[in-house]
Amino acid sequence: MSDTRAATWRERSRNRCRRALLSAQTLADRLALLRSLARLNDGRVDLAAEGLRLDGMHRSHLYRFGLTCSDDGQLRILDERALPTIPPGYFQAERFDPTLRRGWAGATPDGALLRLTPHTAYSTTAQKAAARAVLTMPDGAGLLVCMPTGSGKSLIFQLDALWCREGEVGGCIVVITPTVALALDHERTLSTIPGLERSRALTGDLTGSARAALLDAFRRGEIPILLLSPELAFGGAQDALLEAAAPPATKLGGLQAHLRAVVIDEAHIVESWGRSFRPDFQRLPALIGELRAADPSLRTVLLSATLPTAARDVLRGAYGALGSWLEIDAGVPRYEFDVVVEHYTRNDDRLEALDQVIDRAPRPMIVYTTLVGDPDQAPDGPSERLSAEAVYERLRARGYARMALFTGALTDPVERRRIVRDWSEDRLDIVVATSAFGMGVDKADVRTIVHACLPDGPSRWYQEIGRASRDGHQGLAVCLFTSDEGAPHAPGPGTRTDVDDALAQATGSWLTREKAVARWRALLDEALAGRWHEGRRRMTLDLDAVRLGLPAHATTDYNRTWNMSLVMLMQRAGLLRVVGVGGEGDDLGARWDVELAASALLDPDREDVWDRVFTVRDAEQRIARRETGRFVKVMRAPYQRCVVQTVFEQIDGAESRDVPVCGRCPACRAAGDAPPLAIVPHGLERVWPVGARGVRSDLPAGLTLVDPEDPNWEQGLPRLLQGLLAVGVEQFVVPNEIAVRAATAVACAGQRPGLILSHDDWLAPGLATCDLAWTGTAVLLPPDADVTTALLTRCREIAATRPDLPLVVVGAAAREVAGRRLDQAVSRLAPLTEAMLDVLASTRSGIEVAA
Repeated sequence: MSDTRAATWRERSRNRCRRALLSAQTLADRLALLRSLARLNDGRVDLAAEGLRLDGMHRSHLYRFGLTCSDDGQLRILDERALPTIPPGYFQAERFDPTLRRGWAGATPDGALLRLTPHTAYSTTAQKAAARAVLTMPDGAGLLVCMPTGSGKSLIFQLDALWCREGEVGGCIVVITPTVALALDHERTLSTIPGLERSRALTGDLTGSARAALLDAFRRGEIPILLLSPELAFGGAQDALLEAAAPPATKLGGLQAHLRAVVIDEAHIVESWGRSFRPDFQRLPALIGELRAADPSLRTVLLSATLPTAARDVLRGAYGALGSWLEIDAGVPRYEFDVVVEHYTRNDDRLEALDQVIDRAPRPMIVYTTLVGDPDQAPDGPSERLSAEAVYERLRARGYARMALFTGALTDPVERRRIVRDWSEDRLDIVVATSAFGMGVDKADVRTIVHACLPDGPSRWYQEIGRASRDGHQGLAVCLFTSDEGAPHAPGPGTRTDVDDALAQATGSWLTREKAVARWRALLDEALAGRWHEGRRRMTLDLDAVRLGLPAHATTDYNRTWNMSLVMLMQRAGLLRVVGVGGEGDDLGARWDVELAASALLDPDREDVWDRVFTVRDAEQRIARRETGRFVKVMRAPYQRCVVQTVFEQIDGAESRDVPVCGRCPACRAAGDAPPLAIVPHGLERVWPVGARGVRSDLPAGLTLVDPEDPNWEQGLPRLLQGLLAVGVEQFVVPNEIAVRAATAVACAGQRPGLILSHDDWLAPGLATCDLAWTGTAVLLPPDADVTTALLTRCREIAATRPDLPLVVVGAAAREVAGRRLDQAVSRLAPLTEAMLDVLASTRSGIEVAA
């Protein structure tokens, strides 16, 4: 990164601290912000120069924040490396690094990107691969995209909507989001993008006439992107979605919406959240099936930053059978973080370390826990795990005020929106939260993630630290947890450590067989008490039904959650199907409509039924136990192997890939390993199968030579490319130095993707160049003889393996390469001139060749 860019980022961060200091009211907030400012100034702050001064009270508390101040107003960060209670490696990790840490390079644009968006390049090759997959997606296909947080997944559905809108006035897409905060954040971003300004989020707090007006605008085709939860997609919005998917001829006048694609954002949660408390995530394939019954061309796009094996298998099984299927996987972790991991045998030691980290760590900061409230109130016994509410109250007692608490217990939609807005607008320095907060929220400058307990698996830890450093600059990831490993004596009687709780939570959403039978009998008894309808195969379950052995009044959320878990497990075993739920969002209500697949379910004692259910349950539990066990092993011994590399391999199944070490975790610091200098995301090696789109070029199959009027590309490039577009060429392989010029030249071809690859792209190992030539690829030869020889070799390889594909070589017919003229070496057919392209183009419609 250039010195100018580093200075700009540093100054932006300083200004953020200065603005926060102006509104900070408490001593703790002010001194923590002063430490952040001093860190950005290489360890010191001239208070007079900043227009600041410290009174006696502030000076008396400087040591708590690792600060000291001279009489002349020079505030400095103390050297505390010998401080025994701070986590090992913390100060080395906290040391300010001004360089850009995002190691991946940008990628050349395609014509459609320049025409439809304000972007001048793709952020990575993986983003380019995903965008190209959307632009060339066959009707009825499914696309799964996995790319690191901050690498531009949102551009994929933005570009898709703009592409649909360009081809059809009422073209629109639906984006399914897991949280209200994420939907509202997308809505804010979309409101600033030309062509997508009228995109809207449909949330549960929008009711009555406001909801009706929004859905009517969607039906009229006025909303290019509609964002909503799966519960709303099955509930209040379902009729509007089905209407939008219906053929135009069946619509009433003025209803122009044509639903072209359904996008599932943060798709990894389909498996984990859908398994227990958000069942409509796992019902989405049924909704897409209904929409495709109205329009078989409907496409499905699934986006995620992480895809564990279990989630990938669920998504592939649910959506891969619906049509053509493609997976784009960047296959690289993020390297922006300095990682600190430490476990404690005593909770008091963990709490002391947590206090000191929060007093010193850079702002803005998210502190994550797993529990919402008091763990001692949990039905399964006392725990040392910290709850979000306990951490929040501890920070309040320590004087912090520029902070908020955000958990699933916060149900007031106005308050939830306020917190997300205040966080986005820098009115908060700390948010204490459970996992849902921060998911997809586009705050680029979060600097610190603190885990105050051990997350229940590698995916959760990696996803949550990924909510920092979206701007590509330094982030700090600290995980502090309790474990009995190495303890001189066991914890108190009946008390579990964080490790115990993480293992229990990872495998704890599965019932024992005995309790499952008892719960199903209770659900069945309640259903038999008068809520049958549509024959005996369909019924309404009361999720507040209480199994034998529990008090009759135990109709709690806890009891309901276990009943939900059972019903979803039985659905995954193929024994029933949830066809309707009450409520929206996290409040799903107590009544679920289910359809039984087998009459044997009416007998709760049938062994064969439960054998089938628990075959599924046991397999899922084994996977969860194995994943969490491997994660615990890594976090208990963070000095043995790179934490980021190991966790990413666990999540991504990337053991066979050469994933570089991070250079900034305990193991890397101990070994002196450096971070990677450059990261090359995967993706361009995966493309749609040839013929999936059912379109062909007017060019002959095999190699064809085109003799350009201007072999140097200086003046004639736009006309040449437009002529090739006119005969059906979709992809252009051009010299590196003219890639952007070529993309600009084809950008004006409406409703054409105008795909551009540089020579370096085309010659890269593993690139699926053959299958990228759907309706024609044109390779423009450079003056360099060596590169030309390599390009021709690649072209001949493609022609030999796929002789049915049209492949154009553009070069002067009389030019000699390896002692042979191009018109003799490339093709047995005579070369085409640009005038001949005009003749071929005259038989096609919809493209006008430039004069």
